[in-house]
Amino acid sequence: MNKTTVNYGIISTASIVPRFVNGIRESGNGNIIALSSRSLDKAKVLSEQLGISEYYDDYHILLNDERIDCVYVPLVNSLHYPFAKEALLHGKNVVMEKPFVLHKEEGIELKQIAWERNLFITEAVKTPFLPVFKDVKRIIESKEYGNVHMMLFRQSYVGSNYTQGWNTVRACGGGALYGNEAYFLTMAEYLCGRITDYKGLASYKDSDSESQCTVSVLTENNVLAISTVSSEVLLNNGLFIYLDNARIEIPDYWKATKAYLYQGNELIQEFNYPCKYEMQYEIRHFNECMLNGLLESPVIPLDDSIRHIEICEDLYSEWTKK
Repeated sequence: MNKTTVNYGIISTASIVPRFVNGIRESGNGNIIALSSRSLDKAKVLSEQLGISEYYDDYHILLNDERIDCVYVPLVNSLHYPFAKEALLHGKNVVMEKPFVLHKEEGIELKQIAWERNLFITEAVKTPFLPVFKDVKRIIESKEYGNVHMMLFRQSYVGSNYTQGWNTVRACGGGALYGNEAYFLTMAEYLCGRITDYKGLASYKDSDSESQCTVSVLTENNVLAISTVSSEVLLNNGLFIYLDNARIEIPDYWKATKAYLYQGNELIQEFNYPCKYEMQYEIRHFNECMLNGLLESPVIPLDDSIRHIEICEDLYSEWTKK
């Protein structure tokens, strides 16, 4: 791509869109051309709120806009695959909100289409790009406090959008697992090596999608990582990493701005990276990938996103047997 800025089109008015738009503007190498929705009124209202000059009620107008380099897809989870495919077939790079797809075969097909057309595609997993995790990873790799033995990931969605609408419908890709898997599986491997085994349990309340789940994985470095997600109770949200001689606590790890290093009950060090728009870091990285002609992110490889969805499919297969 012989330019210095990536021009985006967005196909949705989902609640995450304002955060992504602000992330684009903070990235320093991105720009927003247009927004599209099935509802012209919704597109108009959100575009005016965000200062986007062009908006449509037809996704195809956006996909045919030659000024747009990349399409951001934050639609209902089950719509990620068909709209990403259509964007690729229109010659657009794609940044897809998590989860990447709902089925392994869909991910394999999207990768093939993108590579055949020399296009970039990625899953928007922001956590590895947050500055605080560079410090966390450095502490782990230095072994100054010994080896990591266990990681506990906790995330809850009480009273949020994740407890209503399509988020409670299995066919739409709703449920506690799909709401969290990308963060958990990506960070378990980013910090402690490739996953070699996994098990999980889920509970159901008023719908056919799970309202709570716990997934345990074992990494190649013999680290046990456990994710607990709930839309029923409020957890002590965060990531807790246990080493031989210390522990690291990272509140709200999926959007972390702080981390705390403890030995026993004594706080040894605090890491603080205030940030209003945490998506700017992943967007800057994705833009650099596109501007340099890469077809995928070296930090979020397509094969990893596909493999993580395969893990989810295996877990769902076990849960539906019971």
